[in-house]
Amino acid sequence: MPYLSKRKVGNPNKIEQKEAVSRHNNKWSKYYQNRQWKLLRDYYMQLHPICADCAIEGRSVPADECHHVRPFSEGATEEEKIQLLLDPDNLVALCRTCHMKRHGYLNHSK
Repeated sequence: MPYLSKRKVGNPNKIEQKEAVSRHNNKWSKYYQNRQWKLLRDYYMQLHPICADCAIEGRSVPADECHHVRPFSEGATEEEKIQLLLDPDNLVALCRTCHMKRHGYLNHSK
């Protein structure tokens, strides 16, 4: 007879949200929590729903994340960092896999 486990299974969406939050719980969190950034990111993702890197390869994969082409951390001053953070021309919509590739988290060497 089958039985039900008493182990609680977490909501996958909440787990994913916790991972996203933990990625930004560092010295850059104040930038990612910026209200203007959140509004820009959401608007940009609405305008660009397909991963740019996948589209170049002929695939239609939904974009999950917004990537800064030139990292805002390169800004010498606080003002330059904010300018890079909020520049729509400095953004590209990517799926999670392509975003990880761009950051070098995935090693696809031959």
